[in-house]
Amino acid sequence: MSRLRANQITNQSADGAPTVQNGLVVTGVTTSTSVDIDDFLDVGSNIKLGNAGVITATSFVGDGSGLIGVASTDNIITGTAATFNTYPVDINAGMTVAGVITATGKVDITNGVLEIPVGNTAGRSGSANAGDFRYNSETSKIEYYSGSAWVNVGVSQPLINNITPTTFNGAAGVSITIVGNNFVTGANVHFVSSANGSVTAAGSVTFNSATQLTAVTPALTIAGEPYGIRVTNPDGGMTLLEAALDAGSAPAWSTPAGSLVTGVLKEVAMPAIGVTATDADGQAITYSETTDILTGTGSGKMGLTLIGTGSTAGIITGTAPSVGSDTTFNFTIRAADTAGNNTDRAFSIGVISAPPAIYWFRGSSQGGSGTRAGTSWSHTGYNPNASGGGNANSDRLRVYGNGTGGTYAGFHHFLYSNPITIPVGHDRCDIYISSIYTNNNGYRYNQGNSWTTSQPSGNSHGSGAFGAKNMGAGMNGLNTYEVPSSHQGVTRYFQMFVFGGQNGVQYQEITLLKTYNQNNP
Repeated sequence: MSRLRANQITNQSADGAPTVQNGLVVTGVTTSTSVDIDDFLDVGSNIKLGNAGVITATSFVGDGSGLIGVASTDNIITGTAATFNTYPVDINAGMTVAGVITATGKVDITNGVLEIPVGNTAGRSGSANAGDFRYNSETSKIEYYSGSAWVNVGVSQPLINNITPTTFNGAAGVSITIVGNNFVTGANVHFVSSANGSVTAAGSVTFNSATQLTAVTPALTIAGEPYGIRVTNPDGGMTLLEAALDAGSAPAWSTPAGSLVTGVLKEVAMPAIGVTATDADGQAITYSETTDILTGTGSGKMGLTLIGTGSTAGIITGTAPSVGSDTTFNFTIRAADTAGNNTDRAFSIGVISAPPAIYWFRGSSQGGSGTRAGTSWSHTGYNPNASGGGNANSDRLRVYGNGTGGTYAGFHHFLYSNPITIPVGHDRCDIYISSIYTNNNGYRYNQGNSWTTSQPSGNSHGSGAFGAKNMGAGMNGLNTYEVPSSHQGVTRYFQMFVFGGQNGVQYQEITLLKTYNQNNP
């Protein structure tokens, strides 16, 4: 291989650079103070410059995809305000802007936060512009300036921590203290039933502070308990403390359910009948009928009066209705407290068309066993120089007298009952005289029986009432007579008597004493 060694290569005239028509291949390093290339320089795959090297050109050709550390000239327009044509634009190291950022679209903080000014109400700018916004640390609200005033963004968020008391008697007028946060003047309080969802406003609400309200209860029933407490600020901000308040207890009945009275005679003034209930919370009880039988009028109803309030509350009065046959009237009475809690109980009253018969005495021969329970018999008399008396056993009532030759003034003997009240409606009386006797001498004065208004005493009759019977021939057996209405329902006495004189012997025996209504014998 040939080798050319020269210290200098010039053109033929030695006044310029040589011409290399077919190119020049240099396998080593070419060093030059300058290179003048009329068209282009083909350097293969790359050009390497030193750390301080600079390439200066009037233009660069290509898409620039291989350039590193150079901003995209498609999205940055120099010499004017920066315009970003793609989204998003990442600024990883942060950006400080001394002027104004103007956006016609949106500012999107995807994974971070947008920090805005924070301060209390007193810290608001005195030169705010419309649209300025900030976070008010005093009201816990974002607010903006409308051009004339600061306006909250969204609603407040009140919070209830607890209430006192947590139970009450259900009555209106009880104060409930509500403790929490973010309460404002004008806040409302409602009681929300957990049982049925009903909502009842407080009777009144007092704003004590941002952390305390006082609400006065309406009347609340146990049917709706427990009650939630709901606070609503004027801007609509709301909070609910669920199942926070119980409403006491309902009245409890003292009077057993079932029959209040039976055997009430139709069309007769009834005795006062009372029902009673109590309230554990100490509230007054009001009584009312939930049916329409006791106090209603017309067919199948009693037309009575139930006193609802006051010192005589629970008393039933009036005249028993007319019935064609014995009838039991069933009805329901409600006991309610002042809060509206109530308890119902079923009762009945039995009305009879005619009262049942009463056997004041019924001997064994009449199918009985003697004196009626609660009835008793006593003897009194006057017997100078004579003997006699009166007594009762399971077979009969007996009164007798025996005079002697010395019985000049005569003898008197009485057998009489304790006070007896003949029921209203008993318009008949039956007396069965099983035996009477007199020795028929001229000194038999009298013998008989009657109803009286007072008991006998010594040798004196009781004051006459009705049914006086003087014994004589043919008076044995059953004697029936009317009981006047004026003697029904009042206290009376029944008496048997014998009067006699010298050597007189008399007695009478009764095996039946009965009063009844002629329609129900």
